[in-house]
Amino acid sequence: MNSRLRETLIRIASAIIALPIYFFAIITDALYSLPVLLISLLVTLVCLYEFYLIAEHAGAKPFKAAGMITAASLNILIYLYGYGKVLGFSNFWGMNFQYIIFIITIFVTVICILHLFKRPIQGGIFAISVTLLGLILVVIPFAHIILVKSLRDGVFYIMLLNITVMLNDVAAYFGGVLFGKHKINFPVSPNKSWEGYCFALFFCVLSTIIFSQFCLIFYDRNLFSLPEAVIAGILISLSAAIGDLVESAAKRDSGIKDSGSIVPGHGGMWDVFDAMIFTMPLFYYYIVFFKDIH
Repeated sequence: MNSRLRETLIRIASAIIALPIYFFAIITDALYSLPVLLISLLVTLVCLYEFYLIAEHAGAKPFKAAGMITAASLNILIYLYGYGKVLGFSNFWGMNFQYIIFIITIFVTVICILHLFKRPIQGGIFAISVTLLGLILVVIPFAHIILVKSLRDGVFYIMLLNITVMLNDVAAYFGGVLFGKHKINFPVSPNKSWEGYCFALFFCVLSTIIFSQFCLIFYDRNLFSLPEAVIAGILISLSAAIGDLVESAAKRDSGIKDSGSIVPGHGGMWDVFDAMIFTMPLFYYYIVFFKDIH
């Protein structure tokens, strides 16, 4: 068995095992939807740790422990915001994000103190900035999965998003392999082609329309009108591509191929969720601002 076939089989086996567990966790309403909090914690903590390791390869010295503790706290606070009414303390947040600002302020204060007393002055700004960047780039964006789930019809929206992002990735790959002739020549990903991105965009929009119509016909859920579905599909496809390129830039900067090896055949957790991390908050605010769903 050649290495390419073996790697493909490992990727398929990993997906067969992991996807049912992942989808069950993000759609179930059991235990006040705590499984979606657990998924968010797992993905964000592992991705953040991988980000810090990548940063270390690039010469930074992030405060990993402080960053991980803060990431877990942010996930829990976002869950309390999304499900506060269900749990009986709807006034916990005051309906704003002042608690997130408070947590980040405390976090920055702590890592500044740690640096002053535990490390040499040289490289301090770099270390503090990278530690904070991990929360902004990885943790807060993906934790919006909790907020998407907490919306009215959130189960359907979260299914739509995950399915379309996966189809977007698959379409981009096969579109590039089968039809890719014109390279985009992005410095961070020189082998990507215009045909691959166009193929992904088409199937992402198409799958968004089909899923919206499916929910309307079989579940009487009006997620998106036809124009809204087209806009959502374009938004998902473009933001997924940006998320992939951002991670590629980070890996290329540090000179590594994969963000980790936790997912057999796929690499690291960030390799798997790079597109979803960037797409999740944009999709959430598109729904909230244009659909007025809370």
